Amino acid sequence: MKKLFIILLIVSSISLIIFSEGLRSFDSSLNPLLLESIGKRNYFEIELSPDIMVYQNAYKVADLLPILTATKFTVDFDDIYASLGADDLFFITNDNVEGHLVVNIFDLGVGVVLNGDLKSDLTVPNDLIDLIANGNEINTPDEGTMLLNLDTSFKAGAYASYNFDGMSVGLVYNLFLPIVYTEESDIGYEFSTDTEEGTITAQLNMNVDLYSPFNSDELDSITFNTITDKFLTDAGHSIDAGVTFGEIKNPVVGIAVKNITVIPAKVSYKISYQETISLFSEDSSSSSPIEVESVNETYAYPMSVTGFFRIPVVLLDVIPYGEFYVDTQEIDWGVQAKTSLFNFIPLTVGIENYHDYWSTFLGFGIDSRIIESRTELSLTAKDLEKIFDLNGFTFKSSFAIGF
Repeated sequence: MKKLFIILLIVSSISLIIFSEGLRSFDSSLNPLLLESIGKRNYFEIELSPDIMVYQNAYKVADLLPILTATKFTVDFDDIYASLGADDLFFITNDNVEGHLVVNIFDLGVGVVLNGDLKSDLTVPNDLIDLIANGNEINTPDEGTMLLNLDTSFKAGAYASYNFDGMSVGLVYNLFLPIVYTEESDIGYEFSTDTEEGTITAQLNMNVDLYSPFNSDELDSITFNTITDKFLTDAGHSIDAGVTFGEIKNPVVGIAVKNITVIPAKVSYKISYQETISLFSEDSSSSSPIEVESVNETYAYPMSVTGFFRIPVVLLDVIPYGEFYVDTQEIDWGVQAKTSLFNFIPLTVGIENYHDYWSTFLGFGIDSRIIESRTELSLTAKDLEKIFDLNGFTFKSSFAIGF
């Protein structure tokens, strides 16, 4: 009897300290109805969430930190080549900023959502790193191509939902506009030595085609008014629609269809940059004038179907979730466990596979009735077994205020 009493006392004490914690408005990219999952705030919420992902496979994060504060540093290609093995060299970033204002009026929810995206990646072939580190074979030319991709866009939407008994439905009607993106852009390289002529040839051939609703002059001096004008004339239209079951502020199951394109965005300009850089010649570089060509292209976000369900396990919630992309037939997925200490300190731990990258993440924060702040740190890698090589990381910070 005494042992049973002690066990009950321990369980009761823990239950007063640890509380379950579901998905929140910070996760609304998964389902638009999560915009109303605003925790202790009952009437309105203003939120801002920057999310930064950086991945490269040349250095570990711990080795990069001293470089950020150093007045000078040395790039050792022998070390880089050894660390890469047979892999190409990648520099990749995937950044996002999301903000929203949501107001609850009885069973009706309304609001506005803003979202900005920046995606870029540079792939340097392993053969080029080998060439720099170990040199070339005499009288044998070496050539190859570095790949460059860039995609930046902005989206603004109006949100509305209605809460039925045990079920909620809602949608976001979006206007979206690409700022600039690339297609088939590359940087070629050539290197050769000729013992008969006694010459060394080394050059880079840059060929970058940018697509944008803005011409080159507008991109050089882009302003808020310029973006607003293009929004009125060239923006695409899309719909995010979702349904959740359970309490609107702490749903159990959710399904959504995102980026249903109504009208694709107009892309009017192709801006071509071409330049050749020679390292061992009198003419170190030559470039062609920037060419601006009128085109009739379109731009749209990929349509996807998302889902999640919440599994209460003792004093925490386990939440599997996924996203299926209709065009490419690819699936992103993840699992996270969420809890809250003293109903005041939210904690999150999880793993996900997103756009062919693995991430393991840990989140923590402070949640009062009026102000909530959360931080999430992730280790990122292309292969799960290399997740602790510390080559990539993701940092997400979320701040909300309301009542």
